Amino acid sequence: MNDTAVAHLNEAGDPTATLFTNDTAQLAAGEGRLTVRHVAAAPAVDVLAGGSPVITALANPEEAKLDLAAGTVSAAVAATGTTDPVIGPADVEVAEGANTIVYAWGSLEADNLALAVQTVAVAGMHSSPDGVPAGSTGLVATNGPDSGACVWAAVIGGSLLAAVELIWVAVRRRVAAGAER
Repeated sequence: MNDTAVAHLNEAGDPTATLFTNDTAQLAAGEGRLTVRHVAAAPAVDVLAGGSPVITALANPEEAKLDLAAGTVSAAVAATGTTDPVIGPADVEVAEGANTIVYAWGSLEADNLALAVQTVAVAGMHSSPDGVPAGSTGLVATNGPDSGACVWAAVIGGSLLAAVELIWVAVRRRVAAGAER
């Protein structure tokens, strides 16, 4: 674990500071952690993805965490119980094996709400992959174990070995016949 100290405004707009502990617990392969922190002079909010709330009633100075597949997340922030964004939508890159922390900050009254992003990556935070996606088209599809290519490779390889053996036997017979003369 490690910490981040944040100077911000409380819900009423007064200056304050909050010490957050960054979650560095291990993640599954291919996943990242998204942490959303409410540090804005604003009432509780919902975080929306695809127009639906994925985090609800997040109040200042609270946080919520989600472990997600790594990639880009498009999200917006709206007053709790509404779907009209006060911030966003914005694209946030959730990094594999890291905690991507998004801060909703500023003041609703001053109309300057914004997002800030912090990425916390710690060695050992992600696990080793349990496989490597190789796809299912191209050479994988044409040379896979079910494609018949393996059978043909075995037939051709076996034929070549048989031909080499026949040549070897013929050469040995000629050498033996030449030695008898």
